[in-house]
Amino acid sequence: MSKILILGRNGQVSTYLQRAMHSEYDLHVAGRDELDLSSVSQVYSALEKIAPSIIVNAAAYTAVDAAEEDQEAAYAINRDAVAEVARYSKQSNTPLIHFSTDYVFSGDAQTAYLETDLVGPTGVYGQSKLEGEQAVLDSQAPAIILRTSWVYSNHGKNFYKTMLNLSEQRDELNVVNDQLGSPTYAGSIASATKQLIDIVIEQGTIPADQRGVYHFTCQGQTSWAEFARAIFVENEISKMKVEGIPSSEYPTPAKRPAFSVLNNKKLLDNFGVSLPHWGTALSQCAVETKAMA
Repeated sequence: MSKILILGRNGQVSTYLQRAMHSEYDLHVAGRDELDLSSVSQVYSALEKIAPSIIVNAAAYTAVDAAEEDQEAAYAINRDAVAEVARYSKQSNTPLIHFSTDYVFSGDAQTAYLETDLVGPTGVYGQSKLEGEQAVLDSQAPAIILRTSWVYSNHGKNFYKTMLNLSEQRDELNVVNDQLGSPTYAGSIASATKQLIDIVIEQGTIPADQRGVYHFTCQGQTSWAEFARAIFVENEISKMKVEGIPSSEYPTPAKRPAFSVLNNKKLLDNFGVSLPHWGTALSQCAVETKAMA
């Protein structure tokens, strides 16, 4: 049986990957105690010790605003450690699935971004993730890079949980309405990643014509304000009023992309894999929320 290594133990994507895959695979989940990506010099030797059949890198420095100040840590985890993982992948011919982000783009587009579109991060987080992508590509490892966006779930800190928590304290919220994207449920990411892993296992590798960058989000697009309204509808919280506001009224240390919708056609064409519409996925997440109550 193939040994699937998941880097990162407690993040949203890792948590749902573990749930989706634990019963069907020899799953090895490495947290910081075993493989600390901030200790870059130890990454390669740790991978040698584990000797996985496939690596799924779901670990990252994701604190977008904190990255503006903590640049050293962001680049160590998102670029330098990723370069070491890719070097191991290349040297051992171990397939690698690496997650990236819509923040590699400037957010100035009018139509959904293609993988070939010009990148232009506006902050440290996006730049560090972009340089991590480039390290994987430069290594010529048997790897695919999955850019996702607006990830949410019932686990960890995210917009979905923040909205539900605030609804217990307030009846009205101001939410940004001039940023557009595709909310992507971590459960949908896990299901689609499992499909990709099954394909890689069947093929025995990731051949050269399948390697590279793929967009990997739920379908459709919405604003944060409309997403918030949908969250309350799906969770049957009728009292909440959401007022849309411009981003200028909610300043953050790191600039958010105004438009981060990604075109997922390449993923479907190359692997036959797609994620559901964001509204469908939100309904699935809300069912899970109710089951947890």
